[in-house]
Amino acid sequence: MNKKRNVIVGAGMAGLTAAAYLAREGCDVLLLDKNDRVGGLVNTFNQNGFVFDAGPRAFVNSGMVKPILKDLGIEWDFLENKISIGIEDQLVFIDSLNALMAYEQILAELYPENKKDIEDIRSAINRLSKYTKILYEFENPNFIDLTSDKKYIFKELLPGTIKLLFALRKLNQFNMPMEEFFKKITDNQSLIDILIQHFFKKTPAHFALGYFYVYLDYFYPKNGTGVLPRLLEKKILDWGGEIFLNKHIVEVIPSESAVVDSEGKKYSYDHLIWAADLKTFHRNLNTSGLRPETTDKIHSESQRFFSSKGAESSFILFLGVDRPPSYFKAKGGEHMFYTPSREGLGRTNQDDLQNLIESFEIRTKSEVITWLEKFISLNTYEVSIPVLRDSSLAPKNQTGVMISCLFDFALIKKIEKAGWLDEFRQLMENQIIRIFSQTIYAGFEKDILLKFSSTPLTINKVSGSSEGAITGWSFETQIPVKNTLTEIPKSVLTPVPGVLKAGQWAYSPSGVPIAMLTGWHAAQEIIKESKRK
Repeated sequence: MNKKRNVIVGAGMAGLTAAAYLAREGCDVLLLDKNDRVGGLVNTFNQNGFVFDAGPRAFVNSGMVKPILKDLGIEWDFLENKISIGIEDQLVFIDSLNALMAYEQILAELYPENKKDIEDIRSAINRLSKYTKILYEFENPNFIDLTSDKKYIFKELLPGTIKLLFALRKLNQFNMPMEEFFKKITDNQSLIDILIQHFFKKTPAHFALGYFYVYLDYFYPKNGTGVLPRLLEKKILDWGGEIFLNKHIVEVIPSESAVVDSEGKKYSYDHLIWAADLKTFHRNLNTSGLRPETTDKIHSESQRFFSSKGAESSFILFLGVDRPPSYFKAKGGEHMFYTPSREGLGRTNQDDLQNLIESFEIRTKSEVITWLEKFISLNTYEVSIPVLRDSSLAPKNQTGVMISCLFDFALIKKIEKAGWLDEFRQLMENQIIRIFSQTIYAGFEKDILLKFSSTPLTINKVSGSSEGAITGWSFETQIPVKNTLTEIPKSVLTPVPGVLKAGQWAYSPSGVPIAMLTGWHAAQEIIKESKRK
């Protein structure tokens, strides 16, 4: 194989995966990242003895993450990550699809006038969750040595492929926004809100309804989610790859096959994988010297990217609490989606939010705060408690708690510009603590030892992600990249000579599994080309 220089920009899970596969093949690999560590949004850190996960609270395997790690020879202990759903004082633990019946009973108790609607909803969730199970249990054959196990092809791969194609056809029948789907079943907006408000706006119905099975697919690495990027980093270095941190790329010059960092240093490449924000890539792209027809294609792609927007971001509250883990074990466990009020957000996170953003400059601070207080009281929160998975992740008889919710980047940008970002942060922190102290964690505000938070601005700064998005493109605007499973291999291609893309922006919808898979596909494109020459 010819030794050609392969530069990868972005050391998140996609860039790390691509770099690991290329380094294993003996390729010349240089991975660049603007931060002082690898992992991007995936990070675990220690604050006063409490260990927190800054990005994903746990991982979904999706038939990809564990097989990729195994294929790369990465072994680690993976712990259980059980999900629960709580509404007011009602709670259900998701330990199997049978838990759906208990969830239906909770909804029927909260909304007795909509019992028939809830039965229909449960039936749809059950059906789509079973199709999703087929999808997620199908282990990606790219990471299995088919030459050493011929029986697997006929006993598992071929039957599994047939079932997978059937499930995909069924799921595609529900390819409409979840809001639209539920309105066909019920006119109770509160019920609809409780079902959907922890998903991104306009999430396809097949994804939202099938997610009941996805809850069963979560796992947690021992010592925290940030372990995985560090394990990939070690493999890259062991195989001879290079990783340069604190390198902020500000220009891409395809005609010279080079990228330039903020200090003016130029890095030449034969192949470039851009595993970072694609709007940033196109802003930094210097097309001089390229053929006109190529420039036209690039310009068309740029327009698509800039006319689309990133999905919602999140506000994350980190707490150290002087209560034992056993208390929280009985109150939803290690990973819970909790809604303190059955009322639901309704217009608060739809028309009211849009009107607030559009008229922000003529609104008083008190008007904005009134909206925020309502938003906080009616929202759904993701609660994660690392010490309940791994007992070493908090001081003895104390508990680290993360409470997060989706939040719109445009609003917080306006708050920052208005000069009261710190006040906003304190308001969010205190209001969330008050609500949880009055509901599921009664009185726990008096036991808080430390508190701090991250906002969509934090995420935007750390990852460079447009709109602080945590899963790539929003469903609210036209998605400018490939978005069907059969097109994932093509999602890494670009019209820019010598450049491939990978990560959450390369394919939609995206999370860690897809990011890693696109990283693998980008690496395979280079490996195949190298072997042909």
